[in-house]
Amino acid sequence: MCISSNFIELQAYNICEEIRKQSVYTLVRLEISEGWIIEPQNTQNYWDGKALITKVILEDTKGKSYIINPDANGLRFAKGEITYKEYRRIEKSENLKAISFFALLVGLTMTMMYILVKFLT
Repeated sequence: MCISSNFIELQAYNICEEIRKQSVYTLVRLEISEGWIIEPQNTQNYWDGKALITKVILEDTKGKSYIINPDANGLRFAKGEITYKEYRRIEKSENLKAISFFALLVGLTMTMMYILVKFLT
């Protein structure tokens, strides 16, 4: 089984396309990992498939801008399924879970190393 080397970049691009098609907001611009800002009408011309789309900037009818990540939660917000406040709460919750899981993993690894050193020497 062969996996494309730019799987993550393609996934972010596909979600951005879904946001563009299904959003109740206006897609204003995309920010990519190299610091470039791409206008939505120029995506095909400037996105080379190697750069990661990191932020999607949306605007409502009143001119208020919203910055979201190109992920499932960002798509839910763009569709109008959740509010921006709920979106931010979900993002913070998921980030906290990831940090907690990583800290737990590091703690378990260090504990196992300590036990191995203690009982093998």
